[in-house]
Amino acid sequence: MARIFWIMNEEILFRLIQSVIPDLKRLDQYNYRDAYSKKYDLSIELKCRHKHYEDLLIEKIKWDKLIKHNRVRYINSTPIGIFSFDLKKIPEPIWTLRDMPHHTEFTNTENVEKMIGLISIYKAEDLSHLLRRI
Repeated sequence: MARIFWIMNEEILFRLIQSVIPDLKRLDQYNYRDAYSKKYDLSIELKCRHKHYEDLLIEKIKWDKLIKHNRVRYINSTPIGIFSFDLKKIPEPIWTLRDMPHHTEFTNTENVEKMIGLISIYKAEDLSHLLRRI
C-alpha cells in the first residue's frame, strides 16, 4: 500500500472518481448516498477521513439503505490513500452502539448514540493510484 499522506475533501474525491466514471452525478447533500452513475447503475457513498484508520466506520442506518442497491461502493479517503468497498462483496460488519457527534460537517454536532460497524481497509480495493491525476 502506498503512503500518500494527503488530506482530501469530498469534492476532490468525487472529481477523482468521476475521472474514471464520467457520467457520475452528485446527489443532494442530504441524500443518504453522494453520487450515482446511470450507465453502471452504481450508487456511491463518499467519506473523507482526516486521520488514517485500518478499520473504517460505517453507520448501520447508512449500510441498510445502501445495501438495497444492485451496485454500491463505499469509498473512503484517508491521509494515506483511497479505499473502495463493494458492499455486496464484503461481510456485514458487527454492529455496536457508540456515542458520536450527530453530524461532523454541519452545525448540529452534539453526541447521540449511533449503531456503527467497522470495515477493514484490507477488504477494499485500493484506489490510491487516482491521486496521480491531481
